[in-house]
Amino acid sequence: MEPKFSLSARLSQSRRNVSLHPATSSILECVVLLLIVLALSGTIRAQNGLPFQVSNPQNKKWSSTQAARIYRSACDLLARTIRPENPPRLHPQFRLILGAEHDEYMRDGVVNEIRLKSWDPEKFAEAVVLGAVREVMETKDLMKVAHQSVSLADATVSARELAER
Repeated sequence: MEPKFSLSARLSQSRRNVSLHPATSSILECVVLLLIVLALSGTIRAQNGLPFQVSNPQNKKWSSTQAARIYRSACDLLARTIRPENPPRLHPQFRLILGAEHDEYMRDGVVNEIRLKSWDPEKFAEAVVLGAVREVMETKDLMKVAHQSVSLADATVSARELAER
């Protein structure tokens, strides 16, 4: 049976063939360990590959590739709409829940969820845009825009409405 060695044991074995100052070898071990950790974290990130979390307990059919493209497209389009000359970088954080009771965008404090009964690219895109808008505008600003919209609508009267009065 071949003995198994840990990474540090393998590094120690390879050091025997090369004479290094003890401080240099410690640094080398740290660098190698750091490279391994970075490689593993990149592998984990590449497996998921999505800029948001997903919960799909009912194993609903959906396309993670399509979802990622929609996410990027929605964020880019909204950013260019908001500020064409210097678009902001938008990266809304949320959890996509497939198999929910209702199609809805939920925001509870800092936790955002897109709940879909089943995969629907249009509804997903709408919810991503809502999440991205929340990155650009605070709740008080959104409420101010809503209030001003009502005030402006009430202040505007058509000629027909004036004639009826």
